[in-house]
Amino acid sequence: SDTSSLSLLCPPLTGPLLPPRGASHRKRELVSELKRNQIDFDVRKLHVGDFLWVARERVHSCPGQVNAPRPRELVLDYVVERKRMDDLCGSIVDGRFREQKFRMKRCGLRNRVYLVEDCSFVKHLSLPETTLQQAIVNTQVVDGFFVKRTKDVKESAAYLTIMTRYLQNLYLQKTLVSCRKEEQGACSREETDSDTCILLTFIDFNEGAMKNRAQTVKEVFAKQLMQINGISGEKAVAILGHYDSVASLMKAYEACPTETGREKLLANIKCGNTQRNLGPALSKTVSQLYCTEGPLG
Repeated sequence: SDTSSLSLLCPPLTGPLLPPRGASHRKRELVSELKRNQIDFDVRKLHVGDFLWVARERVHSCPGQVNAPRPRELVLDYVVERKRMDDLCGSIVDGRFREQKFRMKRCGLRNRVYLVEDCSFVKHLSLPETTLQQAIVNTQVVDGFFVKRTKDVKESAAYLTIMTRYLQNLYLQKTLVSCRKEEQGACSREETDSDTCILLTFIDFNEGAMKNRAQTVKEVFAKQLMQINGISGEKAVAILGHYDSVASLMKAYEACPTETGREKLLANIKCGNTQRNLGPALSKTVSQLYCTEGPLG
């Protein structure tokens, strides 16, 4: 839109200036590359993802006003999570990998990008390289993310530069309309005009993505399910599509006349883009977790 400008948002640099090593150095290096590429960007704390783009309203001071009004900001439908291979390894080991993907899927933005940077010491990490490569493939094939591989920080900055220019052209002639996150489903159904984009405000998006905000029963149930070995975010979402709380699942189990029926209750639930069944093994595991009285053997 010609009444707004586009800006890339980046994560903040934390702590004092450090020697040229570690994550803080890589952030500074990325910022330097974006400046070199003449990309307009802001550094802010994002509660989900590492990079996203906002359309910022152009405002002008009126005669007699001390300060110009604060410009409104709308989040474009793209979010990027950046991981170097050693970061990816650490996030798989400590469980952040699945949680971050799950939160990105629920953030309200449809185009989710996983930006994976290579590192020279990948063969010396705590997980085999084959495990990391499989995790990357699953992120694209199973979770439906777009995966972009880069060799270093400079190449990552080049990708963000290209994306910024692409989005500037994509949204240039479009009319941008704001929508609250709870209204997003209804707004999307009304988005029939290709020249009109219905987008979240930045404040609503970022507050909705806060990790420590009060969680709904559905979100707590999803986190419970994801603690089960083999239940990915995609599979948890599929189960939630049928049973949105522990109570609704327990009610369904109680309606099953036999133990076999309980064990097979979830087996045919379709999961993810591939629409594969959850399967009898995972269905049985979930039923044992919720239906077994006392500690599991």
